[in-house]
Amino acid sequence: MFSNQQIDTLPRHHTIKFQPLADNAIWHVQINWLLFYIPLMTVIVAVRYFNQPFADAVSAPWLLLLPVLVVLSMLYNLYSVRVKGIALREHDIAYKRGLIWQQVTLLPISRVQHTEIHRGPIERKLGLATLRLYSAGGMSADLHISGLTDKQCNDIRQFVQSYGYDNHAAVDELVDE
Repeated sequence: MFSNQQIDTLPRHHTIKFQPLADNAIWHVQINWLLFYIPLMTVIVAVRYFNQPFADAVSAPWLLLLPVLVVLSMLYNLYSVRVKGIALREHDIAYKRGLIWQQVTLLPISRVQHTEIHRGPIERKLGLATLRLYSAGGMSADLHISGLTDKQCNDIRQFVQSYGYDNHAAVDELVDE
């Protein structure tokens, strides 16, 4: 018999206790941004030095705007990394991010097809890693969490991989009884 009852109380995602990212996560973000801004500023200064028409068109106050932009983006990065958090629960993984546009992603562990751990050169130097979780039918990662320690990534990966096995073992024990 088919039943479709009204649900009166819904679970609330704001009650989830999120754990912050690793302490070095802010350094990873800041270094990546500096690796973008420093060459950009160098190119602009070099072009301005060697190209007189460009130097005339771009006045000094406009060039001072770029360092201000760098400082503002570094401050934004500082606060945005502090807002991010992860929660590993019994049946899902929750990831919170966003300083202005806040987003909470819940991924049921039973839907995870495979996981990847990525460690770039900066992440390796800082002892960090990025965890990518893929669910069925997608070409890209459904959940991409950077700023975790290598140990956290491996522990979460092990938990996700053993999730289905533990459930099947419990079902097999019930069937045997």
